[in-house]
Amino acid sequence: MKDKWLLILGIPFVGFVMPLIFNGFSIDFLFSEGYWNLIMSTSTTVAIWLGIRKIVIVLWNKYPWEKSPFKHLILEIVLVFSYTMFIGFLSYLVYRYSNLLEFDPHTDIIVSISITLLITFFITSLHEAWFFYNQWNISLVKAQMLEKENVISQYETLKTQINPHFLFNTLNTLTILIEENPKVAVRYVDKTSDFLRSILGMKDREVISLQEEIQIIETFYFLQKERFGENLKLEINISEESLKGKVPPLALQMLVENAIKHNVITADKPLMISVSLCKNDRVCVSNNLQPKENKGKSSGLGLQNIRNRYSFLTDKEITITETQTRFEVILPLLEG
Repeated sequence: MKDKWLLILGIPFVGFVMPLIFNGFSIDFLFSEGYWNLIMSTSTTVAIWLGIRKIVIVLWNKYPWEKSPFKHLILEIVLVFSYTMFIGFLSYLVYRYSNLLEFDPHTDIIVSISITLLITFFITSLHEAWFFYNQWNISLVKAQMLEKENVISQYETLKTQINPHFLFNTLNTLTILIEENPKVAVRYVDKTSDFLRSILGMKDREVISLQEEIQIIETFYFLQKERFGENLKLEINISEESLKGKVPPLALQMLVENAIKHNVITADKPLMISVSLCKNDRVCVSNNLQPKENKGKSSGLGLQNIRNRYSFLTDKEITITETQTRFEVILPLLEG
């Protein structure tokens, strides 16, 4: 029960107070007869306290309040009362027939029993309250653990969406390349294999450095250049110091990938993608907006995935801005 201090402080206090109450608050009585009164009072308190403590523990284990409140209460009253009477009777025999202590025949037995029961039920209440407090703490810790496990589970689910999202877009690109240029398609498969191998090493990480993310983007951009040539441009403008900032793995790469997927890229309409540092430790990914006319409705998986992952990692929000000519997403940098 982790009630060490309750015992250390409670037993001496009650052992000292009980004889004072019984003897008109006479301190001299405590230290008379060779301290036997104090020893007897402390011994009785220890016996009562530890016995009640045991009763409370047993009842909490067998008949917890949340499952059997009525049975718990009735058994507790009966057991505590019976046990107190038993210890009180033994104490009476010691006082009555022992030569160590002087017995006062004028002692009011009813008053003594009443005071003893009041103290006994005070001890019971202390332990019940302590047990309730510990159970509440345990429940709180369990709730926090379950909440944390739920968040981790959801976050892991989000991370598993990343690779399928990338593979889906890659296969679309590969299908077009096979039709247009089979030789380039073969080289594209090799490069894609290398790229996938590099990002698989990041699947168990919640965040990576901006420098690592930029390296992924550059590799991805190299793959896309196989198909689009000079019609696709990527500009990266990040200071050396800012490269130490953290982002969720493939967050920026998914934005670059989405820009390529949803926009027209031709010699007449080249696509310009920019990755740059904004104010207040934020990184901005933007592109000129020239949406495909025949594209189907976007699933929004990429952006929603990024939003959800950021919501698990920080209170900072991402900003999405779309005008007639430009699309921009601003992501806050995270601390490692």
